Amino acid sequence: MAQYTLGQHGAEEFERTRLALLEEIFDPYTVRQFDAIGVGAGWRCLDMGAGAGSATRLLAARVGDTGSVVSLDLDVRLLEPLAGDRVEVRRHDLLSDPLPEAAFDLAHARNLLMHLPARLDALRRLLAAVRPGGWLATSEPDFTALTVTPPSAAFHRTWTAFCDAAIAGGWDPGYGGRLRGDLEALDLEDLQSEVITHFAPGGTVGARLFAGSLVRFEERMLALGARGEDLAETQRLLGDPTITFRVPTITVAWGRRPM
Repeated sequence: MAQYTLGQHGAEEFERTRLALLEEIFDPYTVRQFDAIGVGAGWRCLDMGAGAGSATRLLAARVGDTGSVVSLDLDVRLLEPLAGDRVEVRRHDLLSDPLPEAAFDLAHARNLLMHLPARLDALRRLLAAVRPGGWLATSEPDFTALTVTPPSAAFHRTWTAFCDAAIAGGWDPGYGGRLRGDLEALDLEDLQSEVITHFAPGGTVGARLFAGSLVRFEERMLALGARGEDLAETQRLLGDPTITFRVPTITVAWGRRPM
């Protein structure tokens, strides 16, 4: 697998802060997803690409003393404190390291597939790790409709440079829009999905998260021709409570492996 563009090395505290903002946005949708699936006591769960571990913690609370959670990521430094009787933490590359076959009641991946070069293959690998009748649960963002109001040419140029840098770094910034179709291609049963989009003032959590992502991508963006003054103006706009920011659209989806 290519090096993860937003890896922690050299930016540990910054990435910890960025992941905390991401969890603040995504955790309510993940809770609703787990409620719809019915995750409960005794379940064996896989949390792939677990990041700082908020979904792992949610799962561990649900499965109780009779269940288990395997929490995997390329970098497990933020996950290691969660290891215990219910939670096993391991370093894992989804596209090269094997997973046990039909071992889990649930496989969960959040904000992971957009970073991978072979997304449908990654979904197949996750699904193969689920027992027949078990669940695959995913959620992914789509950055292709980001805007600010009032409109700003500097923001638009920065957004375009961000998309170019993301693609050059192995991201698909629009993968959330493709997620439902890829899951349909797996012939899942009971497939359900939600598409969530909203607008928020500058300075709120969604704007702060995107601002942090721009900082992490700044070097790549400048190398691809972005203007420093545009980046600075975009950061100003994202912190301005008088502007309205359209946050990335989120697709949350889940379905069963056929029996």
